[in-house]
This record gives sequence, C-alpha cells and structure tokens, in this order.
Amino acid sequence: MSSSRHASAVLLVAVATSGCHGGTSSPSTDAAPAATSPPRPAAATSGTALAEPIATFSVPTPPPPSGETYPFFRKTTVPLDELAKLVTAAPELTRVGTELAFFDPADGSYIVRSTADRQGVTFSSQPILWSPEPGQQVLVVSAHGKAASFVAAWWLLPDGGYRLASTFVMMGEIAPVALAYRATERTLWWTSCWQCPGETGHVSVREDHHIVIVQD
Repeated sequence: MSSSRHASAVLLVAVATSGCHGGTSSPSTDAAPAATSPPRPAAATSGTALAEPIATFSVPTPPPPSGETYPFFRKTTVPLDELAKLVTAAPELTRVGTELAFFDPADGSYIVRSTADRQGVTFSSQPILWSPEPGQQVLVVSAHGKAASFVAAWWLLPDGGYRLASTFVMMGEIAPVALAYRATERTLWWTSCWQCPGETGHVSVREDHHIVIVQD
C-alpha cells in the first residue's frame, strides 16, 4: 500500500461508533513483551474526511472503569467466527464485505519499505487487548474482508461482552495492516508501512474517554 495509492484509490473511513454486543466470552491472553523508550504522543481527532457520504452513528458511551489494573497491552486470540459476529453486528463495518481473515503474522511487509526507527516496537497482525486508561480494556483488531482492510476497537464489558468503540475502514485495500506499540507506553498505532506518510495512524483515547482511530 503506497502513499500514491492512498491519494488516488483508497477511501479511508474513520467513524466513531456505538452499540452493545454481549453474549461472547472474553478472549484468552498472553503478556506482551517489555520494551523501551516511549513513542511520541498520539493526536486526538474525531476522524478523517470522507470521499463520499456515509451514514452517521451516535457516539458510543465508554463503560465505567473497573477497579482492576491491566497491562497496557496483551496479545490475545479471537476465533474468526467470533470476529464475524462482531463485524456483522456493526453497521459501520458493512463495507468490509465477506471472507473475513486476519493478516498473516509472518508477512512483515509493513516494515520492508520503512526506514523509521522501530527499536522496542512490537508489531502484531493479530488481536490485542489494550488498556488506554486505568480500569479499561479494549479489544483492537486489524483484519480484512473481501472488499477492504479495517482496524476496529471494542470495549470489554463487565459481563464479558463487547461494545463497539471505533472503526477505520480502508476501502479497496487488503494489504497487511499491523498494530504497533511499545509495552511501556499506552500509545497504539496501526500501520501498513511503519511511519510512512499516509500509511500509519493512531488508535487514541480522547479527553472525554472516547476511542478514535485516525490516519496520521
């Protein structure tokens, strides 16, 4: 995925989303590796401009924080059939299409063209649990359907269910997208080419505690 393709062929959709999706179990987790030197702060914005009209959705309400202390990041697993249920229940992700799949963990194309420093950065094309604020956990997924790649975030609810927090859809693109983070800092990126212009963005929490996914 190159910058020119972003300029001419890709519809990028960043939508703040809502809905309560319960009835699913919390994913299993493993501790994320330690890392060094924090990244630069994320820019908190409400989204990117759309190339064509799209339905608007009400802003989601974050669940109340628990009294638990969570690692900033934990690797996790989500079965494809569970992901399909989450995507199907989210009108904001209807453009993704069918044939959902995670990206190949061995691909690594998101760092091949990059010359940016990545010391201490963990890249994952598989789901992670992110704690953007104390007492909160968010499931963040990068995946693709037949028509688009996407990054999506769901709050974990006390009853084990999920509430959609934010989505970012890259229409017409199914090139690998990874999540990137340093385990000692809450900042979370998505990238298809690490720190390449137009091919990296942030998953951020705003001052009002809402989650946004944006392109840098």
